[in-house]
Amino acid sequence: MIQPGNTLPRRWDTFDAYLFDVDGTLVNCADAVHYFAFSEALKILSGRDLNIEGVSAHGNTDLGIIRDALALADVPESAWRPHLRSACRSMCACVQRNRHLIRASALPGVIELLQHLRSRQAFLGVATGNLEAIGRIKLESAGLLSYFDFRAFSDGLEYRADVYSRAVNQARLLGGSDAVICAVGDTPADILAARRHNISVIAVATGIYSHDQLSSEQPDLLLSSLTSLFR
Repeated sequence: MIQPGNTLPRRWDTFDAYLFDVDGTLVNCADAVHYFAFSEALKILSGRDLNIEGVSAHGNTDLGIIRDALALADVPESAWRPHLRSACRSMCACVQRNRHLIRASALPGVIELLQHLRSRQAFLGVATGNLEAIGRIKLESAGLLSYFDFRAFSDGLEYRADVYSRAVNQARLLGGSDAVICAVGDTPADILAARRHNISVIAVATGIYSHDQLSSEQPDLLLSSLTSLFR
């Protein structure tokens, strides 16, 4: 259902460009490939077995998750920061080796929505905390990669807002400096990042965050599922 309080400045399908989060918004991954890739990277950086338990992963970036996991384990930043790029390469290689185990599927309404927006000649982009090599594999596995005109991944970036900066810049290169942009995401971090860049935001409660948690950040439109847009 569409929650009350729609404050979008225009009809939901008339924006010039859209930025989509991946995990929990476009795709559900029913596997642990990405999770175990983090463990491999963390072992490289810390010299011991670590995982991302206790770290806020949803709405974070891959680099941010690594940073937060190492902080939680009291690993000094001076010890791991110089080796971060190498660990990220190893993490991506781990996902690549195990891509046959990835079980990524498009969430309800996603393909219908992307096809509809393409028919309206909107520019479609990805704004995700995934590293590029990992995000591309998830999108390919779910059959979604070809729908997007541009993709902003988190390589070299630790914060969600910086990923949105990258995505907004790409959207305006394609649509012009006055392009009207709408973000679609399933976390409070998506809403906050969109607000920071003064773009509209549709929140969808298909990830781990409840309607109440998303509503508290006051998205322009709140959905229980992307299928709600067509009802």
